[in-house]
Amino acid sequence: MLRRIVSGLIGIQLGLFSSIAALSPVRGEFEARAAAAPQGELRPEASPPSVQDAQLHALIQRAEALFRQGETAYRQGDFVRAREAFDRAVDAILEARVNVSAYPQLLAYYRSLIERIHAYQLEAAMQGAEFRQQYEPSLLEELAKIELGREDIEAGARETEEITLDFPVTITPEVRQFIHYFTRNPKGRATMEVGLRRAGRYLELARRIFQEEGVPLDLVWLAQAESNWRPHARSPMNAQGIWQFIPGTGAKYGLRQTSWLDERSGLEQPTRAAARYLKFLYERYLDWPLALAAYNCGEATVDRAIAASGYADFWYLHRNRLLPAETRNYVPIILAIIAIAKNPERYGFTDIELEPTLEYETVPVQGPIDVRLIAEAVGTTPEHIRDLNPELKRGYVPLGETYAVRVPVGTGEQLIALLERVPVGNRDSWRIHSVAEGETLQSIAEEHRVSAEEIARVNDLGSEARLPAGTRLIIPTSVRRRPLESVPGVELARLSVVRLAIRVRPGDTITRIAARYGLSARDIARLNGLSPRAKLRAGQTLVIAVPSERVKRSNASRVSSRTKSLAPARGRRLAHRVRPGDTLLEIANRYEVTVADLRRWNRLSGDLIKPGQILVIYRQ
Repeated sequence: MLRRIVSGLIGIQLGLFSSIAALSPVRGEFEARAAAAPQGELRPEASPPSVQDAQLHALIQRAEALFRQGETAYRQGDFVRAREAFDRAVDAILEARVNVSAYPQLLAYYRSLIERIHAYQLEAAMQGAEFRQQYEPSLLEELAKIELGREDIEAGARETEEITLDFPVTITPEVRQFIHYFTRNPKGRATMEVGLRRAGRYLELARRIFQEEGVPLDLVWLAQAESNWRPHARSPMNAQGIWQFIPGTGAKYGLRQTSWLDERSGLEQPTRAAARYLKFLYERYLDWPLALAAYNCGEATVDRAIAASGYADFWYLHRNRLLPAETRNYVPIILAIIAIAKNPERYGFTDIELEPTLEYETVPVQGPIDVRLIAEAVGTTPEHIRDLNPELKRGYVPLGETYAVRVPVGTGEQLIALLERVPVGNRDSWRIHSVAEGETLQSIAEEHRVSAEEIARVNDLGSEARLPAGTRLIIPTSVRRRPLESVPGVELARLSVVRLAIRVRPGDTITRIAARYGLSARDIARLNGLSPRAKLRAGQTLVIAVPSERVKRSNASRVSSRTKSLAPARGRRLAHRVRPGDTLLEIANRYEVTVADLRRWNRLSGDLIKPGQILVIYRQ
């Protein structure tokens, strides 16, 4: 949600939750915002149009210049610098003192910027590179499009069923209107289903912390209205995380925000901060609807409305339009979501498959360390470690920092034991190799381009030691691991995203389809409003998002492959056994060959490979 800290006493002005403005039959609060905005802030009607246009133009130019720097670095294969430049481009917009959604030109540019960065991310992901967009749109992008129809409004006035929450509140016709919207309107119902599914990951944690802090447990569903339970949700006004804290409020409640860490996107810390902030607001107003309103628009705005009317009652302020339009709808939306979430079967949500609860334990680690080394040590994927540690902005802990990393339950001691064998100064270069059936020290050494003697020395092994499958070896490589690997033989041009409709084959799963197209299973599931583990039926149609350039290359390759020779290149023949987590790109980089060569030598039609599969490789 869009919030800026407000205090009339210290001159910091509140921003508004513009995503919900579209819900109200009354549009716009621009005059009120302009009158109360801080000096120097760009705001509607606060300065002559020519001045506003010049300021907007300068802001867009500044962000675009940073984006172009990222493009240049991306084409040069310097993905670390590219990602940093892309982040700075987004930050240039978000850190400007401007209500992005109030200016159509700026909002359109911001969305274009996010789409272009996401297109690069898709391109890199399809090639197996670790280029991951840091932020997702907050729920405001969906709520901004909601418009209550006459049926919703009439249903709100007609329905009288009893609804009880675990804190005192009046269920008014305004709440019932949104209950009807989220249960009967197709778009509203789809939004509700996604939130109910995703809540499974975090509900247990949120309820435990809210109970410890003495806050009504029903209020954990505030997270669904704020972000739909997405740790990387980020609004145009820089509110971030499941609980959508802006930087100032996050810092006030102890959430660290550095170049490598943003605890607003974390799990326990921002949840506890949200509970404490809600408790503070309730103790201020002794009324939960007013506390929720202040969570949205800030205490100062609520205080002014109460002072102007003499009534400390949210529904009185609501009906007399003494609160911003966004806030007037924000509170009924939350109450409607809570009512449905407490009894989903009552409203027809009978087939919701909750995502599994995140289970983990924590281990303190000292930087520099990459999440991929941690993933290798505990035998899981880097993506799973990132899911457990969403506050890590760049996938690593830098030199001189200590961080309590979350790892799968039962793997903490294993991680500690393996990291003790890796010198602190080598944790950004050394690898941990899980031995596959039939591998030897020599074959592993050739794969990682180090000597078998050095591997044996680091692991206290004899040169002829037998290696049982599953043994984890420390690999003392000298090449520092980069967050992103270059993509050999691929021209990195600016891409646009194309949505394709595909038909599900017999036996398909979302994971299998993701592997076939080189996409994220979670992205495909989210795009289609499904759980990543949802069962598919043959003939079902799904939508996937791929870069247009990928589609063009795919079409061109069908023509060129008819005439391409399958004869292997000359050189020494090697055999590589595919390990869990391997991709063609990683294998190609390891052996200094191209992905195209691997496909040609092994007669592969795509990028899908399986653990245990043997690949033939020819080295010069």
